[in-house]
Amino acid sequence: MRYKCHACDIEFSTIEELARHKQKHQAGPQSPPGVLCLGCGKTIPTDQSRANYSGPLTCPGCHRTMTVVIEDGEVAISRLG
Repeated sequence: MRYKCHACDIEFSTIEELARHKQKHQAGPQSPPGVLCLGCGKTIPTDQSRANYSGPLTCPGCHRTMTVVIEDGEVAISRLG
């Protein structure tokens, strides 16, 4: 079974490897609030008013539109278009 990091989409063969990897995310600096664009990889800034949001977001970098579902400040679903 493969274990996937939901923060950066890297896959690991054991849960222990994933747990060690997740600690690196916690140790590093916090990323700015927002959604990572699936088109160009830049952050689409969001504010606290979109902590629970479902709908389109347009990337200021590549101007592509993503459809997202944000629940409690975390991206639950995202796709281009």
